Amino acid sequence: MASKLSIRKAQVHVPNTCAWCDSVQDINWYCNDCQEALCDKCKEETHQRARRTRNDDVVPIKQANKTGQTVLPEVCKVHPGKTCDLFCTECNVAICSMCFTTKHKQHAFKHFEDEINTQKHNMREQLETLKFKLDQLNEKLSNRRQKSKTFKESVDIICKDVKERGRKLKAEIDSIVDNVLAELSSLVAEEDKLLKEDCEHDDKCVKQIKQLNEEVEQLSENPSSGTLFELTRRLRTTIPLYDVTGTSIHLYLPSFETGQIDTEQLTKMIGFVKAGSRNDSTPMYEKKEINNQHVRKLTTFQTPPNKPIFSICPIDDTYAWISMFECLDLLRVNKKGNVTETVKLDFTPWSLALTNSGLLMTRTDQSPLIHKLSEDRRVTTFAEISPLKASSISVSDTDEVFVSTGTTTILVLNIIGDKVRQISCGHVGKRIASLTGGNVAVTTGGGYCKELNIIDRSGQIVHTWSGELDNGQKLSMTIQNSIACDKYDRVFVPDLVTHQVYVISRNERKAKCILDEKHGVRNPLAVGVDRCGHVWIGCGNGTVYVMQL
Repeated sequence: MASKLSIRKAQVHVPNTCAWCDSVQDINWYCNDCQEALCDKCKEETHQRARRTRNDDVVPIKQANKTGQTVLPEVCKVHPGKTCDLFCTECNVAICSMCFTTKHKQHAFKHFEDEINTQKHNMREQLETLKFKLDQLNEKLSNRRQKSKTFKESVDIICKDVKERGRKLKAEIDSIVDNVLAELSSLVAEEDKLLKEDCEHDDKCVKQIKQLNEEVEQLSENPSSGTLFELTRRLRTTIPLYDVTGTSIHLYLPSFETGQIDTEQLTKMIGFVKAGSRNDSTPMYEKKEINNQHVRKLTTFQTPPNKPIFSICPIDDTYAWISMFECLDLLRVNKKGNVTETVKLDFTPWSLALTNSGLLMTRTDQSPLIHKLSEDRRVTTFAEISPLKASSISVSDTDEVFVSTGTTTILVLNIIGDKVRQISCGHVGKRIASLTGGNVAVTTGGGYCKELNIIDRSGQIVHTWSGELDNGQKLSMTIQNSIACDKYDRVFVPDLVTHQVYVISRNERKAKCILDEKHGVRNPLAVGVDRCGHVWIGCGNGTVYVMQL
């Protein structure tokens, strides 16, 4: 409004008519005492000569200092010499009296001073609103910073608690190790004692026999008859004294029964972090016993072009990436089945795994390349593992990247794609899922699964599932494109043949089924578990089921 009115304070140059001669020419002066504008002629010839005004404060009009900071109306640009002393409320513009009679006669208007007062009132209200918003923003910033401070203080307290629990657990482990070592040391001490007891007498006998042997050899070279009879008698009476048939007393060789590191139990002993999403809208899930009668179908949808699903990789509790058979498109879908993004690739993606900086992908063409889709949707080469071929891929909670190679070798890469180590899975490994503590689950048997092995960080097989089910049946094999695990290290294995998804817990010999006939799932090929514990199941016809355990 003020810009349209061109309202200015008195310090700003305001063209005006001369208060003495009404001239509009050379209006360059202003009398601060009279509050009047003057032309050059009237200032010199009249204003400064008159007795009443000769001592007034006359300044250049740009330096005018009007009483009370009065806002002056502009001179009309359409009718020179006329002051814009009216305001058209319909056109929202300042006008002079001639403008009113010509263009604004039928419009509502106000006197300029009245509109100025209205504008000042509105300005004060706006300023109050602005100040209120400023206070709100400052309060919001203060609260956010305080919450961040509280959050970090809470994390510091938890860190101290975790370190203390770790210290106690380490101390307990050290105590157990020391006790085992002490027990072994006591066995060594006992063996030393028995050795001394067994060998002391025999060492004395050895010494005596050597001495006797030397004497006999010396005296037997040219013995007299008396000497010969004496030696014979001496040998006949001494030899029976040395009994070499006695049995020594010794300890049996000790053995050490290696215990299994129970990561789940250790996690329970230390504790684990429970954190919601940034807006606390993501509920955390607790471990529930698998019961297919309680499994509930949340959503079902088709993914175009309705082809078999290779891999399904949940991003959070709402979205997931999906790769499909003979499809160059990588799809990002939500739980309602809406495709929210399509990424065009020049290869068919096979296995998908999510990292903090992007999505890792292997290829269907038996390639040694592993690609990465960054957050800005650039596709780059993450790693090249020649002469091996990248098959299935999984990322651990410590950012280790596990890659099955269709051989007995599983490669472990770091988050920038460098090889860290490799482990053996015993047989040809195909599908893979990383567990906690550096453990990994891998199916063996090439294109189908005969066994599922849980392998620890050192490459030792700590658990094997060979198809045993809790209902007494046993599977000869399963067929799938991918497997997955949840945060409790339960491994989910779909089976194309039985239309079932099996769940294997690391400490259980038998698997449980999560699906029932009422769920209607057919030909499941791929699974993924999101942050809510919901299981996404991708099928052979492109259908996706999202199940709640």
